Amino acid sequence: MPALVQTVAFDSAPGFFTALFFGPIDGAIVTGLGHLATASVNGFPLGFLHLPIAAGLAGAGAAIGLVNRLNWRGSTALALLVGSMINVGLVVLAAPVLGWEATLAFTPFLAFAAGVNALLAGFAYVGIRGKVRI
Repeated sequence: MPALVQTVAFDSAPGFFTALFFGPIDGAIVTGLGHLATASVNGFPLGFLHLPIAAGLAGAGAAIGLVNRLNWRGSTALALLVGSMINVGLVVLAAPVLGWEATLAFTPFLAFAAGVNALLAGFAYVGIRGKVRI
């Protein structure tokens, strides 16, 4: 996805889906590793800051899995909203490298990408959860 930092991609969708389908631990692992994989392909543009970002995204994956497990009506949508908000909130970690002005300019791109990742994961989850039993 076009953005100031090229690690904005569809890397969260598999982790978000995993969190919904398999739970918080698996979701945390896949979401955190997904960010590191995307960052490595793009040459780690934020340097060492990708490690705390990956840890934060692992937290987002865990939060999605936990909220979805509550089984409230609408918990899947709420889980994806919580995870996306955590994802976007992690933008503050980029401020030391990008500066505050660029970080604020980058935020809409990140919010859009987080929303698209959440929608992809949500549609995939809803589409197959009744068809596959594990």
